Amino acid sequence: ITAQSGLSETQLRQAAATYQGAERVICTWAMGVTQHKHSIATVREITNLQLLFGQLGKPGAGLCPVRGHSNVQGNRTMGIDEKSPKALLDSLERHFNFTANRALGHNTVEAIEAMLRGEVKVLIALGGNLAAAAPDTERTARALRNCDLTVHISTKLNRSHLVTGKDALILPTLGRTELDMQASGSQYITVEDSFSMVHASEGIGKPLADTQRSETAIVCGIADAVLGT
Repeated sequence: ITAQSGLSETQLRQAAATYQGAERVICTWAMGVTQHKHSIATVREITNLQLLFGQLGKPGAGLCPVRGHSNVQGNRTMGIDEKSPKALLDSLERHFNFTANRALGHNTVEAIEAMLRGEVKVLIALGGNLAAAAPDTERTARALRNCDLTVHISTKLNRSHLVTGKDALILPTLGRTELDMQASGSQYITVEDSFSMVHASEGIGKPLADTQRSETAIVCGIADAVLGT
C-alpha cells in the first residue's frame, strides 16, 4: 500500500485511526477514481468500507461522487460522446431528419496522439484547460503547438491560452451567470447536479460587452458558416 499510494505507514495508520474514530464519515471521490481502469472495483470497495462501519443510511454520512461540473455532466446526458451509440444516432436522425456522421471520434488521449501525428490540424475547445488538465503536460503542449489553429471558447483566461497552435483565437463567451437576452427573451441553459437532476439556469449578470455570445450561439454559428442551413 505504501508503494502504491506514496504515503508512509505512519500516515496510513493515522488515516485509519481517524476513520475508525469518526462518528460520521462521508467518502468523496472524483474523476481520478471514476475514470480509472479499476474504477468499478475501487468504488465497490469504498462502498463496502462505508457499509462495514455503518456509515451509510444515517444523517451526515454516506457516499458522495463528484461527477464533474454541469456542462461536463450535461454533455453526456445529451449524448455527446466520441463513440456515440447507434440508438442515439438513429433517434437524432429520425427527429431532425438528417444523416448523422457515424465515424468514431477521439477521446482526450487519442486526440492528443492524433495532434502529435499531425492528423488533427484544428482544436476547438469549449471551456476547459487542456494544457494543464491532461496528465502529461509537456506532451500535451507539444500536441497543441503542432496544430495549425487552436481556438478556445472561454469564460475566463487560463494556462491553455498560452500554448497555441500556429494561429490561435480566444473567443470570450457568456458564462452561465450572465444574462443572454435574445429576440425571444432571456435564454436558459440546463445544468445537472450530482444526483442526475436536470435544472434550468438563467443568467442575471449584465455581460461585459454586447458582442459576447453564448457557447451554443458560437458553435451553431460555426456550423452554419461551414455547413449552411
